Amino acid sequence: MFLRAHSVTLLSFLLAVVAISSVSALEPEAADHFETKIRPLLETHCAACHDPDDPDNHIRFLQAKTAPQIQHLRSSWGSVAAQLRNRTMPPSDEEQPSEQERLALANWIDDHLRATACELGPYAGQVTTRRLNRLEYENTIRDLVGPQLGYADSFPTDGGGGEGFNNNGETLFLPPMLMERYVEAAQEILDSAILTPPLREEFASDQLLPAEPAKAGKPRILKPGADLSAGPIIYVSGDYEIAAEVRNPTGQEVTLALKLDGLPADRFTLKSNQDLQTLQTKVRLGRGFHAIGIHNPKHQSSVEVTRLVIREVGIKRPKQAQQFHDRIFEATDGKYEKNAKAAEALIRRFATHAFRRPVEQAELAPYLALFDRAAKRNDPYEECVKLALKGILVSPQFLFRIEERPASSELEPIDDYELATRLSYFLWSSMPDERLFDLAKANKLHETPVLQAEVQRMLQDPKAEIFFETFTGQWLGTKEVGGSIAPINGNFKEVYSNELAADFRAEAIQLTAYIVRENRPILEFLDADYCFLNERLAKHYKLPAVKGRELRKVEVSNGQRGGLLGLGGVHMLTSYPQRTSPVLRGAWVLETLLGTPVPSPPADVPALPTKVSTKKDAKTFREQLEKHRDNPSCAACHDLIDPIGFGLDNYDLFGQWRETTENGKPVDASGLMPSGEKFAGPSELKKILLDRKQEFTRQLSRKVLGYALGRSLEDPDSCTIESLVTSLEENDYRMQTLIEQIVLSTPFRYRQQTAAMTAAPMPAH
Repeated sequence: MFLRAHSVTLLSFLLAVVAISSVSALEPEAADHFETKIRPLLETHCAACHDPDDPDNHIRFLQAKTAPQIQHLRSSWGSVAAQLRNRTMPPSDEEQPSEQERLALANWIDDHLRATACELGPYAGQVTTRRLNRLEYENTIRDLVGPQLGYADSFPTDGGGGEGFNNNGETLFLPPMLMERYVEAAQEILDSAILTPPLREEFASDQLLPAEPAKAGKPRILKPGADLSAGPIIYVSGDYEIAAEVRNPTGQEVTLALKLDGLPADRFTLKSNQDLQTLQTKVRLGRGFHAIGIHNPKHQSSVEVTRLVIREVGIKRPKQAQQFHDRIFEATDGKYEKNAKAAEALIRRFATHAFRRPVEQAELAPYLALFDRAAKRNDPYEECVKLALKGILVSPQFLFRIEERPASSELEPIDDYELATRLSYFLWSSMPDERLFDLAKANKLHETPVLQAEVQRMLQDPKAEIFFETFTGQWLGTKEVGGSIAPINGNFKEVYSNELAADFRAEAIQLTAYIVRENRPILEFLDADYCFLNERLAKHYKLPAVKGRELRKVEVSNGQRGGLLGLGGVHMLTSYPQRTSPVLRGAWVLETLLGTPVPSPPADVPALPTKVSTKKDAKTFREQLEKHRDNPSCAACHDLIDPIGFGLDNYDLFGQWRETTENGKPVDASGLMPSGEKFAGPSELKKILLDRKQEFTRQLSRKVLGYALGRSLEDPDSCTIESLVTSLEENDYRMQTLIEQIVLSTPFRYRQQTAAMTAAPMPAH
């Protein structure tokens, strides 16, 4: 496999050199290519600051005198390639390599590092203790407790990291503000799922404060300027009715105020010589202690108060609240035990699922103590349980995915509970279900046939829809369509709508879901003979009518649709708000589909216009780019980017097919690749991309692996990526092969201590 990977990456490098240097024929790389070509060029531009013999130089990548010695300085050499691409080195005040030299050096370093990755042996990488992102939190609460309260939208946005996904542990921090939100959310969740008996608390006259000697059943006298109050404890926020029974035996009208926490909530007028009356109002009360009182203003007559009643009249809960409640308490016909023994069993069961592993008695003790504390103050049984479960929901063991710390740099298998968690958050963005827990408990999940069967089961489960949605939207960038990617307000009203944007996002997701669930070849992402349409999309694309709102698979054969390059969302993403952009489109294909980094433009090169010129003699955009390429700093990259972008120029901003550009001139969708390949239009471009299927296979493998691991990929992960590429080649490029092999891979099933881990202790169970 190593020889195969080496030959492939070497060929890729040589093709890149041809593209950059316009060499007409391939020549094999000499055995001493590093020593005679690469290192001397780096010495010319880097040795002044990075002389390996200089004691003040701490970046010693030039210590590698031969290509094999790069293995011991892989991180430094990876940084060299990145800095060359980003033009951050050499410093701007130093002599610069040409653009061709810069890209050739970066490509050679990257290819060499990939080709030699397996020489380091199997690699699991760093186990990152990471917080559940907001979508994972929402889904885990759904599967653990029941309610779906929209935290995926109301919590702070999770930033993308590593391979571009928002499940990357390196970016999932826990700021104090979010911790406060977790505490609030835990209460909201449990109030929505646990039904505390409705509150109806009655205070007789002798129970009202301030306390005075009074006979039971006899009214209390409320004198002018005085208050009588009670202090109920509200367990669930909601609407409550306050009712006071009052008699005005005097010959004067009296105005009384019902007070809530010292402030008037309502006012009532009692006529003179009236019998017993009920003063009633509805208020919104939050959880906690409240002071409810009756106030008699000064300069009035005394009145008699018989009792004060507080009654729950409206708690907002999900329709399935009773179902959630019964599941938590394991109720039978609505009945369940209400004692300390039953509570301990419930709390243990809940904690085991919440922490996604068995719980030791010592771990359980703090939550049992919370139950006991509430019980001692005579809270309702359900509230005692709720307090303990709230403690579990704000525990790091729930909010974070925590694994055992590896003992050494040697590979060690993760246990079955950890494997269940990795698998479920990969494919479902949620906690394991009962079957995964049962297999983990039986210590069978790690067995290869069992693991393969679970992958198949989980991909067909409706919960896998979240994988198709989150992976696709972040991989392609289409999740931003309709949000940050939208036309300027008021423009294109006759074409664009929020509903169309939603269809664009769904179209991309449906393509991924179909290729995964039907185990189709991944090459259909590049050139499928079908697409997914509903009535609105079919009309938008000017294709035969499709009825209804639901997307369905439709065969296509005109070369305009099928695969990612026919998606309207992709074309919106790779356009400016007022015109298409061959540069953005070409760069998107190179970076997103082929994994070819496109460096940012040099600082001294003016930006291209983002609007279409309406002048009669205005140059076409193709002509403007030809002029742009006169600059040597631009030509090397634009020779790679522009042909691909112009090959997609038949698509307008919203992916509709067109024969003329924005300024009314005929579309020229022809292109000449640096390697000499000619094509015209997207149909022929797709054939060229299919000829580069190994680059696409490697890039998609990298993306799915990065998403599955939730971490940035490192140089040693190249060995895993190359093995994934080989497995796909041997299995007709089937998508399920990729997912299965990732789950069976070393970094997914094992852990090991890395240099970075020794400086950062991991929380223990």
